[in-house]
Amino acid sequence: SDFHDELCYLLLEGVISERGDNTATDDESSTGHVYLEKLRKFLQWPVAKVRSERLLTTLPKSFLQEKALVLGRLGKHEDALRILYCECKSMDLALEYCDVRHQRRQAKLERKPRRNDGGFGGNDRGNPFYVDDDDNNNSGTKGEGCAYLPLVKVALESDSDKKRGTTAAIQVLALRRSAIDRAAALRLLPKNVPVSAVARPFLIPALVESESQARRLKVVSSLLRARHGALKQQLTEAQLKAQAHLHVVPALRPLNLGDPLHSTKPFKARPSSSASSTFPDVVIIKHFFPRHVVIQAKVTNHSAAVDGRSL
Repeated sequence: SDFHDELCYLLLEGVISERGDNTATDDESSTGHVYLEKLRKFLQWPVAKVRSERLLTTLPKSFLQEKALVLGRLGKHEDALRILYCECKSMDLALEYCDVRHQRRQAKLERKPRRNDGGFGGNDRGNPFYVDDDDNNNSGTKGEGCAYLPLVKVALESDSDKKRGTTAAIQVLALRRSAIDRAAALRLLPKNVPVSAVARPFLIPALVESESQARRLKVVSSLLRARHGALKQQLTEAQLKAQAHLHVVPALRPLNLGDPLHSTKPFKARPSSSASSTFPDVVIIKHFFPRHVVIQAKVTNHSAAVDGRSL
């Protein structure tokens, strides 16, 4: 932890030395830009053991994006989004922040069946190194765990012009409609918002995409069933082909050995190293019955006669 803290402060010092505390980021030098990018990547690293609360008190006022990342590490996602959306005045930065959270949450859900510890670092919110990938009140439902709903809430609450805030919220819903729970999103919108304002940009495309996904899954299911049927047919044909060897040996029929189970493929017997050069070719087939095994051997002599004789 001390090493990560020291690394973080060194990167921060490098950025400040290149631009000063209150210098605009547009005037960033190439070296300062490198330091800044590394600092942001480090703060976004989920396993970075940084004392977030202490770092938050030392960040200069001009480091808005960095402050938002640190707040995100503390689980204060709405505060982080207010900085990105209101103070930085960037919907793109706010959406990027939510995209990262959504991707982490999806990866966490995929890893959950494979391990029981819930991921690196556990769920201890008292841990100063904890990185929260879910909402503070997340109880496992899709709506409460959605990474984009806090941005919708911030857009609605932060703008003094209610109409403009509602438009921004609907824009977020439209841009990320495939990852947002429709029922939870509609509950956040003001009651006086007409359905027509939400239907065209959000509800209708979301329903169409859901229906398309259902159709794709149905097609995949049909293809898998067809593949399963083809494999079963191939297996049946292989079993019939294996049992067909029994019918080419008429002497096996009157032995009353029971119903045949299967026959092996013909294979060539391997002679010993001391065998004569005139040793014939021997092809063996094994026929399996419920309580018996019959070995069929086909002997073929391809060797030239030696002293007028052949084996």
